[in-house]
Amino acid sequence: MKHAEKNSPIAAAQAGGRPAASTVLIIDDEAWQRKSVLQVVDQLGLSAHQAENLEQARAYLSYQTFEFVVLDLSLGAEDGIELLRDLARMRSTSALIFISGFDDRVCAAATRLAAAYGLRVAGTLQKPLQLFALKNLLQSWPAHIKWVAPAQDGPPLTADNLEQGLARGEIIPVFQPKIDLLTGRTVGVEALARWDSPEFGVISPEQFVPLAEQANLIEQLTRVILITSLRCCAQWRLDHPGVALAVNLSPSIFDLTLPEAIEQLLRDIGVPAEVLTLEVTESVIVADEIVAADVLTRLRIKGVQLAIDDFGTGYSSLVTLLRLPFNELKIDRMFVASCLEDDDALRIVKAVISLAHEMGLRVVAEGIESIEIRDALAHRGCDYGQGWLWPRAMTAPDLQAWLDAGN
Repeated sequence: MKHAEKNSPIAAAQAGGRPAASTVLIIDDEAWQRKSVLQVVDQLGLSAHQAENLEQARAYLSYQTFEFVVLDLSLGAEDGIELLRDLARMRSTSALIFISGFDDRVCAAATRLAAAYGLRVAGTLQKPLQLFALKNLLQSWPAHIKWVAPAQDGPPLTADNLEQGLARGEIIPVFQPKIDLLTGRTVGVEALARWDSPEFGVISPEQFVPLAEQANLIEQLTRVILITSLRCCAQWRLDHPGVALAVNLSPSIFDLTLPEAIEQLLRDIGVPAEVLTLEVTESVIVADEIVAADVLTRLRIKGVQLAIDDFGTGYSSLVTLLRLPFNELKIDRMFVASCLEDDDALRIVKAVISLAHEMGLRVVAEGIESIEIRDALAHRGCDYGQGWLWPRAMTAPDLQAWLDAGN
């Protein structure tokens, strides 16, 4: 196996070279612990690079990607948490394995922080390191594919590019299934925007949605996704009338004319109002509480369903639930993904499910990636789930085929 201790990554960077491809990056200031991790890596037939400090780790990461990053949270005078910011900036897809001598709450906080940065954590191992536990993590962690924005060597994305993409029909909805956790039945889908540009390739919504907000194109983008999604919904309902549709609404399009505009679209396309769920975040309410209350209440009177999205990540969640007529609550993936390893996250999930049901709301868990998490949530009464455990977001024809196949 290639352990790459002979050639310094910093020297390789300065020389313009590129280290050999590796599966695992081991970051630990203690040589004996790096050696222990390498024993497991060797047993599994994997290759690895080693870094004894953050400078070396950053040098390796600047040149290549790794399936796993094994990171000691304490690196002598440095702390491993500092590296999370770098990994987030790089949009890293590596699965993190933390090694720590700290208590469980510190480890849980590190895991939550990584999730907040959009990183993936395979697990945390306590010192002294149990090699069988490390081996199990490396063997069992699924090789999920995470979104990576394409590198742009050409000109940056502009508002003109976005406007042209909308005009050409390059931005379309794709649909992520919403699953009943008890029966496994598909009860609905969430529409997500996808832009496949001939010039730039596949562009992340994290890039073009903020651009749409800044360029005053968000209303046009929302209208395109909403109208196209409703037309697709009308089509699949011919064979699958029990499959509903959810669409996200930006705070920027909230005004007093919205309920009538939505009602007219539903009437024109022929979709019953109760089939449509509009998902909003707390930022909608924070922007203008009176307008939000007016708009959302009238939407509910017209029969449209309302979901509060990313629950638990804002500052006014309980007040929002008390004052506004939501039907559904979506638990943020930050809590769901870590609920089996993080006792605090599990307590929050249980409390949110109980609170929502007491208030007559349906509960949807976002970010379900394993059967174990699905079963744990179902056992605690969560109604529905979304996530990579089921198919990724699909185009309308693929969704129709998937539903026709009995899924």
